[in-house]
Amino acid sequence: MTPQSPIANRAPRTWHRIRIRVDPRMTEAVAGEVAVMTGTGVEISPAGEKQAGETALLPAEQIIAYIAAAAPANGRDGAGEKMVQLQQVLAEVHRFFSDCPAPILDSEIITEEDWSAAWKKFFTAFQITPHLIIKPSWEDAGEQAGTACIIEMDPGLAFGTGHHASTQLALLLLEEVFFRGTEKPERVLDVGTGTGILAMACGLFGAGAVLALDNDPDAVAAAVQNITRNNLAGQINASTRDLAEVAAAFDLVAANITHDILAHNAEILGRCVNQGGFLVLSGILKGEQETSMEKIFGRLGLQPVKRLARDEWAALLLQKL
Repeated sequence: MTPQSPIANRAPRTWHRIRIRVDPRMTEAVAGEVAVMTGTGVEISPAGEKQAGETALLPAEQIIAYIAAAAPANGRDGAGEKMVQLQQVLAEVHRFFSDCPAPILDSEIITEEDWSAAWKKFFTAFQITPHLIIKPSWEDAGEQAGTACIIEMDPGLAFGTGHHASTQLALLLLEEVFFRGTEKPERVLDVGTGTGILAMACGLFGAGAVLALDNDPDAVAAAVQNITRNNLAGQINASTRDLAEVAAAFDLVAANITHDILAHNAEILGRCVNQGGFLVLSGILKGEQETSMEKIFGRLGLQPVKRLARDEWAALLLQKL
């Protein structure tokens, strides 16, 4: 199957593809600033091999984002100005992480066709958890499928294809809830859904109704497209609705976002969990952030059931007792 082209009715756009190598302790702070500056989603993944001339930066993650390379207007190069601003922002963020190596920034100019082709070179079907496979539309799941559920999705400008450790940890804990041998969660809330991976996994695992929230309209648009592609529109509703407006309680709540946002919304998240229900928290770092989450949500009656960690990242499964 050939993915539908996003540029069928217009000329291809040109983009600055930005790649920032960072120490994992800086990833969330840098990614947040980059997302605000570029106005698009960002992709976070393990960094590749060290480039020529780079100093050691291990372990390392990379943040990939795009800036539209528009023609200069009134003698000004908007994309060039953003690149300068980005350098300044990276320097400011690094001031707060002085014990980390400085971020390493590079960029290249690509067209949308080049961008799609580049993804095809390395985005292949992979088994992200024992019960779930993620695959692009142009590839078959093959023999690895077995009885696993399959999510079909193609990369887009609202990024997130399941490669990041925080997503994988969250999915493993969601599986823990759905396949623990007891009644499956019927109502699920996914906060910060991004491209909808966690929400779609819950739908495929057997949830009756999933509410997927994100404050980024581009992310919600990507999630809706993915939900429709996977025939889950009847189960999952993706929305930019504010979390504070959600009055219902759920059997399972998943939130793969940053520690500070989780802490800020702790009372709302705790309120959204039914008595006896579960809360999956991911996007937090091992150590202090992990301990902080357990304390904050423990005061709200949510007790730890399971902890998982991978690289610098941690995820928690809590139950409201």
